[in-house]
Parts: sequence; structure tokens; C-alpha cells
Amino acid sequence: INPGGDPRRMRSFTLTVTFPPERRHPMHALIDERDAVHRSELVLWNARDDAAFALLFRVLADRAVYEAALRETATIESYELVEAGPGELYLYVRETPPDRGASFVDAFAETDLVAVPPVTYLPGGRVTLQVLGEAAAVDAAVAALPDALDAELDAATGFAPVGDRVGLTARQREAIRAADRVGYYAVPREGSLADVAADLNVATSTAGDHLRKAEARIVRGYLDGKV
Repeated sequence: INPGGDPRRMRSFTLTVTFPPERRHPMHALIDERDAVHRSELVLWNARDDAAFALLFRVLADRAVYEAALRETATIESYELVEAGPGELYLYVRETPPDRGASFVDAFAETDLVAVPPVTYLPGGRVTLQVLGEAAAVDAAVAALPDALDAELDAATGFAPVGDRVGLTARQREAIRAADRVGYYAVPREGSLADVAADLNVATSTAGDHLRKAEARIVRGYLDGKV
């Protein structure tokens, strides 16, 4: 993954791992099985010495559907579910997975790599995360993944801000900020595209082009688990 580069240089990678149906956690499989469950993001985690995990998730789902599945998942020892807004939940859970010791997480244990939250769970068994570290260490961790898992790495970059993993240009970020300032994204909308253009001191067509490209990148980033 690092042809012609220095394997000792610290890099930022976006790793996508696809789990086959038989290896998916029941709560991850729920994203494909139920329309009321959209995605989940692992925000914080702690691996305990007794092979258990303490985990904090942000979940976009219907509470009743999601909680019913939690109660039916045998590996979950206990949980607490809090509503953050319509369709948005925070889940604290304690769990002992049956395959601890041969799991996705264990490939990154005892390495110098840093996984940057969130770890995002998406349809189709996909999990995405940002990994910081030396290219050689990332190569080794990916090679240590169980054979049943399919892994893909985005092109390596320098250290990347976690909040800007979709790769907006400086001009696109400026256009988004201007649109927010004038109320273009307010509900109901308070500002027009002409207001955005005036704030940026550009033609309306130019402002519209910047916003469309930025929004397309953000939508794609959301679908790919980068935002």
C-alpha cells in the first residue's frame, strides 16, 4: 500500500472492512434487515482484561426496533439506551463477543496504530475507520485480519482532521460556511443562493457550483462512513 514511499512515515488511512453475512454482529446485520435501523457509530470503547468490551455507540434508528434486538442478542451483558433526538440514540453496552482473540479488533491490538473514532457500521456488512500510523504497521495489521474479512484502504495522506475526511476544498468549505451564515440551510430556509453568492462576492452560478460539489462530497462521505 506504500509503493515508493517511506514505510516509517506517519500516515492517515481510511480502512473499510466488509464482513460476510456469517461473521456480522447481529446488531450490525440489523442495518440490512430492518428499514428502521440506518447506521451506528462506535464512539468510544475499552477492552477489559476479562475478554469483555465496554462500548459507546451513536445510533440512527427507531428505538423500539433497536432495543428489541438488543434484548435478543445473547452476547450483550447489559446496556443503557438514551435518546439524543428523533431517531438518534446513544448506547452504552457491555458485551463479551464469542470470538474475542480472533476478531477485527485484535488485528490492531499490541501495535502502535491509533484508530480514530468513530468506527462506522454501514449496510452491506461494511465497517469504516480512520487509522493513524506507519504504513508498514498498517500493512501488518491488515494482513493479520481474519481471511473471511475483505479489507480496502483509501490512499494514504498526511495527518487528516477527523471532521474533514470527505476532502472538501478550501473554497467548498468557505461556501458551506457562507450558506450557513445566511440561513441557506435553515428550516425553513431563510437565505437564498443569491445571498450566499453575495456573502462570497461571486456570481450566483459560481456559488451554486461550489455548494453542489460540496454537498455531493458530503453525501458520498456519509454513505461511505466518513462523516
